[in-house]
Amino acid sequence: MNTIDRAQKPAPPKPVARKANPVNAEYEDKARELVREAMRSKGVTVDQLTARLSVIGVDMSSGGVANKISRGGFSSAFLLQCMAALDIELAPKGK
Repeated sequence: MNTIDRAQKPAPPKPVARKANPVNAEYEDKARELVREAMRSKGVTVDQLTARLSVIGVDMSSGGVANKISRGGFSSAFLLQCMAALDIELAPKGK
């Protein structure tokens, strides 16, 4: 790349906090409530969920699990792990 190309290259966009995007906040709220409702329906506390997650190989502290859930911004893998630990099967339709 020569110096002319560098001078003409536009600056990258400024990063925006994930939480600042209202769409992300909406879906993080939904994810948080999905896990909380699943825990309520099974009568499971955060400490019990932590123990169940440990059984399937997810080693975290109760505080770490509680923080992830309260933030709502966790990965889809963590959501599926929580559902598996709560004996709730999520599968695509038709499978």
